[in-house]
Amino acid sequence: MTGPSFLCGQFAMLLLAAGSARGGGIFFRKSPPASYRLGLQISGFALLTLSLLLELYDSDFPIVATTTWIGLLSLEVLLAALICTALNARKRSSR
Repeated sequence: MTGPSFLCGQFAMLLLAAGSARGGGIFFRKSPPASYRLGLQISGFALLTLSLLLELYDSDFPIVATTTWIGLLSLEVLLAALICTALNARKRSSR
């Protein structure tokens, strides 16, 4: 179940990025309040947990599945950083 796990993880990374102080300014017009950012971060962590559970679901070897999940996590972080960079550049060029 690598595909659904990757998608859950990618959405989680984007939620975590939007929940940060700097990322909130990239995804929204103005930085959201702290309670809203906390909700985004909790949702991101819940999706990360779901991503891990999906990776472990049909696996005979949990250690291999966990290692695969960590590898996918690094790709998800990289892709989220690229998306944030592109959105930030687009936002700055429109000013």
